[in-house]
Amino acid sequence: MKKVIVPILTGLILGAIGFFIGQNIGYENGKQMTETLQQFRTVDEIKAELKQKEKERISSYLDSKAGIQNVDEGGLWKTKYVQYFSGSLTNSAVLSTAKDVKINVDFYSKTGSKIGNQEITIFEFVRPGKTINFKEKINIPDKVEDFKFQIIEVKAE
Repeated sequence: MKKVIVPILTGLILGAIGFFIGQNIGYENGKQMTETLQQFRTVDEIKAELKQKEKERISSYLDSKAGIQNVDEGGLWKTKYVQYFSGSLTNSAVLSTAKDVKINVDFYSKTGSKIGNQEITIFEFVRPGKTINFKEKINIPDKVEDFKFQIIEVKAE
């Protein structure tokens, strides 16, 4: 009987020790996993952070192409040319919408001298990943051979 009790007691004691050690290790692993998971952010938090970054630099997400058109808007017997600055704006942002885009147009002579400028504001929403077309009336000085434009201000929604 002594031969049977000693291995049984040894097994019970070692089993209890193993159980408590395993439980402690499992608790520590669970605690580390919880801390690791708390470091991750939710999708909504990441989206909000990205949207805020895009709002702060919305002008860097806009691309534009434009040209000047002379249009005859006179009647049958009268010629009246009107100049339009027309083109497109593309928003490459993922979440932020651009609006009220202010563009400065500089006009240059044949010799490359700046002979005038005009600011135009395009009161449109440019949704993320979308392109809009615009057409604005513009007053061009005489003897213009070239023009350059740049976006000078954009508001983010």
